[in-house]
Amino acid sequence: MRGFCNQAKGVDENANGSQGQRGIRMEETIRVLSVGSVDRGSMVHDALLEGPGFWLSIATDYWGLLATGEQEDFELAILHNTLDSAELEDACRWIRHQWPHARILVVRAGENFLEDYLYDDRVISTVAQDVLFMTIEQLAARLHAGRSADERL
Repeated sequence: MRGFCNQAKGVDENANGSQGQRGIRMEETIRVLSVGSVDRGSMVHDALLEGPGFWLSIATDYWGLLATGEQEDFELAILHNTLDSAELEDACRWIRHQWPHARILVVRAGENFLEDYLYDDRVISTVAQDVLFMTIEQLAARLHAGRSADERL
């Protein structure tokens, strides 16, 4: 399957509100875009099940990412090791342009694969689920800290 799909109800029933109304977003909900194959049972999907407040959308590949352009606004992007090096770099640049406030987490092994400014954090593809979740929480906290600073200005 190529393209974009939204998995909000599969990840967090409370993200849409108590009646499960689609499109209603609570203020503390973090909109997450996962680029790569993410099914039930996958590392990212399962990590996001650990805590409330995540609205997960999935772009199955680089072209699916490009298709999300004006459909959504994301606060966190998780890029999987299924992207080749060129796609990964292009995806990071595109996300930085499209959603400048978004945090980028790369799931990939290896050193010096991207310039530091293109992503905010990375984990290896065999990372433990609790470590992945903690990393996602830390990125979300940095996102909220940045918003609070902007509101004070």
